Amino acid sequence: MNENYNDGVANFYRKKPIINSFQATKNVTSKEDLEYVDKFFFKEETQRQQDIVFAGAMDKKLSMKISIPYCNTLKSDYSVIIDNYLYSIFHIDPDKKKMKTYIYLEGERRIER
Repeated sequence: MNENYNDGVANFYRKKPIINSFQATKNVTSKEDLEYVDKFFFKEETQRQQDIVFAGAMDKKLSMKISIPYCNTLKSDYSVIIDNYLYSIFHIDPDKKKMKTYIYLEGERRIER
C-alpha cells in the first residue's frame, strides 16, 4: 500500500553551536541559528493514548506525531520546522517493514524567517 505524505513539508535542522558572552548556549529564535539537514513531505498521524502516555513518561508533551518515508539517518537532537513553527524531536521510530519513520514532536515556539 502506498502512503500519501501530503499534509505538509517538515524541514530538519541541527542547532548551530552558538554561545553568548556568558558562555551559555543561545536559544534558537530564527533559522539563522540552525543548520539545514534535509526536508521531507509528511503525513500527520493520530496521537494514540499510548503515545501521549509515552510522551508524559519522558516528561514531554506530544504536540504532533508525523510519519515520513523510511529514513534511518535522522537524529533525535535535530529540530523540525513546520509552517514556521519550531519543534524538538523527542523520539524517532523507524519502521523498515512499513517503509516509514514515525517522529514524535514537542512544540517550542513560532520562529522568525
